[in-house]
Amino acid sequence: MQANMKNIISILLLLSLSVCVMAEDEVEWMEPDRPGMATGTGVMPFKKVMWETEFEGGWIAGMHVMTMPKTMFRFGITSFAELRVEYDGQLLQNGKQWEYELAPLVLGTKVRVFDGSEQHKWIPKVSLMVNLAIPCTKEMASTMHVAPSLYALFSNDVTDWFNICYNVGAVWDGYSAIPATFLGVSLGFNITDDLGAFVESYNYFTKYGLGKTEADPNLDFGFNWLVHERVQLDIYAGFSCLSPKDFSMVGLGVSWLIN
Repeated sequence: MQANMKNIISILLLLSLSVCVMAEDEVEWMEPDRPGMATGTGVMPFKKVMWETEFEGGWIAGMHVMTMPKTMFRFGITSFAELRVEYDGQLLQNGKQWEYELAPLVLGTKVRVFDGSEQHKWIPKVSLMVNLAIPCTKEMASTMHVAPSLYALFSNDVTDWFNICYNVGAVWDGYSAIPATFLGVSLGFNITDDLGAFVESYNYFTKYGLGKTEADPNLDFGFNWLVHERVQLDIYAGFSCLSPKDFSMVGLGVSWLIN
């Protein structure tokens, strides 16, 4: 398993380096998709590569959980579309024991549909995103199927310092044929040219027969700091709106525009 993950990471780094060699443009910062759960409409420019990662600790259903780490590579493949590769693993505290659990490998794409209007800012920018969560161990593949997720992404740059991002999506978990509905709304604030903040609500709604629907509403917030023309740091926290004692977390993230 470790050998397979090392091979995947090596391939991603080689792809990143090859794109870096092809493109020698001046640095033009691209907004990362982290922090937060809602996803912006921005698409990586052609031949550009970004690496986004996070380290997170929290409390879920009575267990201490540490994400170590959650990492995503974004590759600009045209002027309007990108490819995305994401993986992560979690350390779970089970009694006095810590167990490492690898998540499915996620392959996806984001495509820009409409880039908004300078004259009419109430008309949103629009992108579509499709992901596939793929089992990456024999044990996982024995119980889980390939799980797609589909999202419509919207955003409005209301002013130079304030923007709104909102998503709607359908998310399959690989075990049930019935998807969860995802709804997310994020408010972003540009405090200075290099410092920003956000607060967002992200929610999952899952049907369980006979019209019964279970809601999972969550809230998170944080700050992001552009410490270099290619590097952004962020810190964030979040919790369940229904039961904060059952789900809460804090995290630290890094985004690096490789070329």
